[in-house]
Amino acid sequence: MVQSIVSDSHERVLNAAERLFSERGYTAVKLRDIADALGIRQASLYHHAPGGKEQLFVDVTERSMERHRVGMEQAISQSRPDDLREQLRAAARWLLSQPPINLSRMNLSDMPAIAPSHAQRLKAAAARALLAPLEAIYQAAIDRGEIRSVYPHLMAGMFLSVIEGVQQGAPHAPVSKQEMADDVIDILLKGMYQR
Repeated sequence: MVQSIVSDSHERVLNAAERLFSERGYTAVKLRDIADALGIRQASLYHHAPGGKEQLFVDVTERSMERHRVGMEQAISQSRPDDLREQLRAAARWLLSQPPINLSRMNLSDMPAIAPSHAQRLKAAAARALLAPLEAIYQAAIDRGEIRSVYPHLMAGMFLSVIEGVQQGAPHAPVSKQEMADDVIDILLKGMYQR
């Protein structure tokens, strides 16, 4: 029972920290902000993260990336394996169902503010979670002749940037984010289909 209470409170800390880091970024969030969001004293956070704010950021980012890796792989695996368009739509739907990841902010602001070893670890986790599943489906589409030869890594990064833009997108758009993502995917693919 005590373990369950500790686990529940640790989970609450991680959830609050993840939400704040996602919304504002590492550099803008203070430990006091996390404590205030939880209604606890700042000193209590050190029980859950003895390494302080940076440890919390690393923990929640790794947790988020693992959730994305599993979710992306499941979404893609549940779509037709011979249809890049359907696989990209499945990946987009997964990404749009999650809190936004601001990859630009992470690379330009968050990663330089933490220890280089932590930054490398988080960049590797993001590559495994977000880029690798997309690179694999682009490469498979190339291998089966569905699209012309492109750089899978570049296309994966571009896809993530576009979906991030859709996710942050126009709040007054006349269509849903899903529809915008579908349109963007169609636009991306029309230039990549075999001629």
